[in-house]
Amino acid sequence: MTTTSPFHRGMTFGFYAPNGYYSSANAQAQVDKMATLNIEWVCLVVTVLQESYASGRQFRDFAITPADDEIRDIIDYIHQQGMKVQLRPMLECWDGTQRIHIRFPADTQIIPGKPVTHCSRWFESMTQRTLHYARLATRAGCEAYGLDSELDNIVDFNTQWKEVVSAARSAFNGHLTSSHTPGANFEKQLTTPHHWWFDLDSLGTSFYHPVSNRAGSSIEEMVTNLQEMKQHHRRIAGLYGKPYYFGEIGCCSTAGATRKPYGWDNPGGYDGGEQAQFLEAIFRTFWEEPWWMGMYWWKWDEQNDRPWFRDDPAGDKGFILDGKPAAKIMQEWYGRKDRS
Repeated sequence: MTTTSPFHRGMTFGFYAPNGYYSSANAQAQVDKMATLNIEWVCLVVTVLQESYASGRQFRDFAITPADDEIRDIIDYIHQQGMKVQLRPMLECWDGTQRIHIRFPADTQIIPGKPVTHCSRWFESMTQRTLHYARLATRAGCEAYGLDSELDNIVDFNTQWKEVVSAARSAFNGHLTSSHTPGANFEKQLTTPHHWWFDLDSLGTSFYHPVSNRAGSSIEEMVTNLQEMKQHHRRIAGLYGKPYYFGEIGCCSTAGATRKPYGWDNPGGYDGGEQAQFLEAIFRTFWEEPWWMGMYWWKWDEQNDRPWFRDDPAGDKGFILDGKPAAKIMQEWYGRKDRS
């Protein structure tokens, strides 16, 4: 049976925001603007680091990781503007790889006297990180806590993840969630008995699926193209039996982006209308699905700066929708009262 949960009219805010950003007047101004679009949930990102995709220790970085006091301040400000907060630490690597690349072998001993302990060391660090930020989320009154996002290559370490979830529960009593890409093989995981995902309150997936296959596709054609994906996610939600949502979803405002929404390297020029069509097609397709807990658009602000997003005088070609046609689409759909 599917459990109920408030519908998440969400936005991701602050990915890769440097230390000091959340205490700035600009950060507050961004929160003010988000509130005008009927956004009700802000996924507040705190970037934590490890040296490489194979490292065993996570840490707060003085340049990249926001300080705890500024995190508290911006959470308070978001709450003052009437929005809820999902605090989500997100792991990145200094060697240029991403959290989706993180992988390691199970603990073992192949050569006598040389135990392989990558797994236990990483999860010990993950547990300590989780306790720290889950306690912060509790003190700040966050409504939800996200364990991380897209750590797909280590999702099979079921026992270790259950210990992380238990640690989070010991420090945080609110809504507990995590999000992954389709590469995590949802069908396999959700047919695994006692999988750790079932210990969460909801489960998110990244959605960057193409909605068109040619230039000039209409919104109606995009909705038609999405029907197979709607059936796919309906099936996944049925296997899970708990609230299921799009933990990341986005599309660049670049010509051709609806054929490759995740493509930060799409070669076309600015096309805010195509981004708006993507968002409209998503809402038309999924809005009335009872299993859909909503979504968190990726992303409000571009802290991970890509100069080629700004090489067209017509407009910013990136994922952000502030000041673009897609903002109006979001405002209208998020303002509807037929989901609660």
